[in-house]
Amino acid sequence: MYVKKRFAMLATALLGTSLLATACGGTDDNSSAPSPGASQSPSAAPQSTAVIPIEAMMTGWGTTLPSNDFIKPVMDKALNTNLTLTVTNGSDDFIQKLNLRAAGNDLPDIIKFSSKTEYLEYAKRGLLLDMTPYKDKLADVQGLVGDEVFSRAEVGGKPYALTTTPNIYYGVPWVRKDWLDKLGLPVPKTLDELLEVSKAFTTQDPDGNGKNDTIGITSELNVLAGLVMPLHGVTDGFYIKNGQMVHGIYQQEMKDAAAYMKKMIDSGSIDPEIASNKLANYRDKAFQGKAGIVVMNWTHIVKDDAVKIWKEANPNADWIMVSDLTGPAASTMGTKEKGATGAYLAISKSVEKDKAKLDKIFELFNYVSKGDGLNLVQFGLKDTHFKVENGKTILTDKAPEAAFTWLYQLAGRPEAAYLSAKFPAQEPYIQANEKVKVIETYNSYVTLPADFNAADADRFRQEELLKFYYGKSKLEAYDDFLKKLDTTFKYKSFVDNGLKELKELGFAK
Repeated sequence: MYVKKRFAMLATALLGTSLLATACGGTDDNSSAPSPGASQSPSAAPQSTAVIPIEAMMTGWGTTLPSNDFIKPVMDKALNTNLTLTVTNGSDDFIQKLNLRAAGNDLPDIIKFSSKTEYLEYAKRGLLLDMTPYKDKLADVQGLVGDEVFSRAEVGGKPYALTTTPNIYYGVPWVRKDWLDKLGLPVPKTLDELLEVSKAFTTQDPDGNGKNDTIGITSELNVLAGLVMPLHGVTDGFYIKNGQMVHGIYQQEMKDAAAYMKKMIDSGSIDPEIASNKLANYRDKAFQGKAGIVVMNWTHIVKDDAVKIWKEANPNADWIMVSDLTGPAASTMGTKEKGATGAYLAISKSVEKDKAKLDKIFELFNYVSKGDGLNLVQFGLKDTHFKVENGKTILTDKAPEAAFTWLYQLAGRPEAAYLSAKFPAQEPYIQANEKVKVIETYNSYVTLPADFNAADADRFRQEELLKFYYGKSKLEAYDDFLKKLDTTFKYKSFVDNGLKELKELGFAK
């Protein structure tokens, strides 16, 4: 994603880490789900008596199939297949092996790309099946993923893959409620109030130890900026403002956000190491009672293992989530890329010659997108790894045996409901994350002009934004910064090209 990529590069320059973290994903289609292997969906019923072999290749990110793979036999029985998952350890291993397979004209039937770059390369080489004629055969997948299941994968107007929905967890403020109570302060509702609380936590001895040893806000600088910008109604990328597509770097609100970042740093209540923090650093500061506000997503602070850490450090600590702040210009607290996808699920072009196999692959995709098939690949075996009570999925004590089943989630999963089943104690935070107001961006639809050096332009932008944040450059020089960005790094040419592309795609007026 364009915006995330730029913030990630900013974080690299600061020795920070990325804004968002990933976790598990979900479904809520459990109220009347039959047991695995007994699908009532026509798409899951065997079409013929011949067992059809299918190979799918993907990156396992460290997860491997166990010797007791109880998912495969259930799926094979339901679909009359012999399904083989070829799982590589990481992305580099995946690409190396896939390239070797391509060179030998021996691509797997199904390829699950985690990288858009590699997906585009294989699509442009003509190695992937154009999904356009087969959209009506994948209704259950579209029902799971949504209307953009195909459009997010378009290359030259044609989708050569299905796309899965990305998992997005927003960095929001978490505040020590016990410190608020100690100082008689209300829960902040605005960005200004958050800053005032930050100052109080720094100067008013909220832990009561008689020492000046606490700070207000800790996080990474790019994470904090990723909160402040949307609250000013702007984001570092392409988005719609007042009905028109714009790029945030040229908006007055971006200058306002930079000014606010400087104001926060100048307050003396922001972690002085925020520019070099990594997740482990600032989380430790928060958990050990050195900071009273931390900006990060829920997976790092309220999962059971995290709660145990900060409760053992301070049994009186009470961290609360603030997910509904209002800023100087907006109540948006994050960004969401319209074209973002978790993965690209493609079919090798060669499969088109084998109609029986192709139909069986469509059947497979639909099976894992709905009902018992979806439940199977999310939770494992019904009544063994999970059960359904009053319409809710309840995991059993054997649920950890099903930790690998996400490898079979070819079409993805409905994240919030899945997480609520996996982490029932964290359900309020999961739901709150889903309700965070965001700015929708369109960066992934924009291509880079051949003469545009994105790396150099980004490096310059990072350095200049840091100077504004820390007062090394006065904000009056912002227009001069833009002029150099446009002339030396051809940034306006890139943006104009992007606006043209987005208009041609029907996103911009």
